[in-house]
Amino acid sequence: MKVTGRWTANGAAFGGGLFLAMSLYRSLAGGGLEWSHLNPMAVMTVIGATVGALVGPLIGAIAYRRRAVRAVQNQTNREST
Repeated sequence: MKVTGRWTANGAAFGGGLFLAMSLYRSLAGGGLEWSHLNPMAVMTVIGATVGALVGPLIGAIAYRRRAVRAVQNQTNREST
């Protein structure tokens, strides 16, 4: 899998999992798991997975650029000493 696809999949999994955990917590705090809560929890999970899939590659690009800048800075520091 290419790097962008990996960041997309990781972002979708993280976002979906985060929103699922938040909706489960809210459901439990609101009186326990009920069948009527399943639809909103599923919708929130899909929204989280979608947002995570869209934001994941952006975060991956930022991380890649930061690593590249640090590598250049480290190389420059080694050459100057």
